[in-house]
Amino acid sequence: MKKKHDSHHHEGHHGAHHHGDADRHGARQPDRFDPARAALLDDPARFAYLPPAEIFAMLAAPAGGRVVDFGTGIGTYALELARARPDLEVIALDEQHEMLDLLRAKPAAQKLSNLSALHTDEIAQLNGTADRILALNVLHELGDNALRAMAALLKPNGTVLVVDWNAGTERPVGPPRDHVYTVAEARERMERVGLRIEGDRMFKYHYSLVARVAP
Repeated sequence: MKKKHDSHHHEGHHGAHHHGDADRHGARQPDRFDPARAALLDDPARFAYLPPAEIFAMLAAPAGGRVVDFGTGIGTYALELARARPDLEVIALDEQHEMLDLLRAKPAAQKLSNLSALHTDEIAQLNGTADRILALNVLHELGDNALRAMAALLKPNGTVLVVDWNAGTERPVGPPRDHVYTVAEARERMERVGLRIEGDRMFKYHYSLVARVAP
């Protein structure tokens, strides 16, 4: 049973939670992503049920803007965004050095001058500077403090796009249903830290929520 749990738990995660296991109050996912399984994050099947073009259209990053990919993992979507939008500054942020090292080693990452990888130890320098944040498959892994830290990155008029596995949908992939949120639970969690939901969309196995910091 544990083996089955592991395969479901790890397939398709975008990245990892952000502040160490001791500071995960509020997180639903019980344990952190194992970098040894990082190859799963580049599974091409992910693009079939979360097409990058559709994600980036929802993100709606302004020309010349700064986008933070929060919990980037090995940068699968950060790379696609930097390639599709050379006008953007894309910052791939993660708490695991192993993940960022794997991202930096990718030939595509070395060719993209508008993409940089940053560890969460340096997150404070980004406060109040992000036009957009992409948080893909990470909400269920974030403790309350990490969620507040994410919101603090936004400019006054910036927005965050949260995309995560939907506990209300039967899925052959992704974490167990009791490790992720329903849409209503996700909305409530985000609103509790001062994020106001302004739009939503359902994907095959995921929900997505656009939010900004409430005035």
